[in-house]
Amino acid sequence: MLSEVERILVTALHDERPAARLAELMAAAGDRLDATERARLAAIDGDGLRVASIVVRKLRLERVLGGGRDLQARCDADPAAFAEQFRRYAAAVPPSFEFPAQEARAFRAFLGE
Repeated sequence: MLSEVERILVTALHDERPAARLAELMAAAGDRLDATERARLAAIDGDGLRVASIVVRKLRLERVLGGGRDLQARCDADPAAFAEQFRRYAAAVPPSFEFPAQEARAFRAFLGE
């Protein structure tokens, strides 16, 4: 089970605007965060957070692509369209899958397939 700090950080890292999302989540946390936890989250380097977010989102994309050759073929055929579908999926579906096949099934379901 994730602590409140971990939940906030994971959620922020999966967002395209991680610094803004982190601030929103911290504000919404209220008394679920103590002063030390707030200080630690506030001290996170913005550039480092952005880079970490890119890596986290890239790994999730790779998990989707690893779930089926058809998905990789779609991405290769029209990368911009696939990227937009993935952005919408990633924003709507919480990251809760461990394996590529699970993530790919969820992605297909999101697309209505």
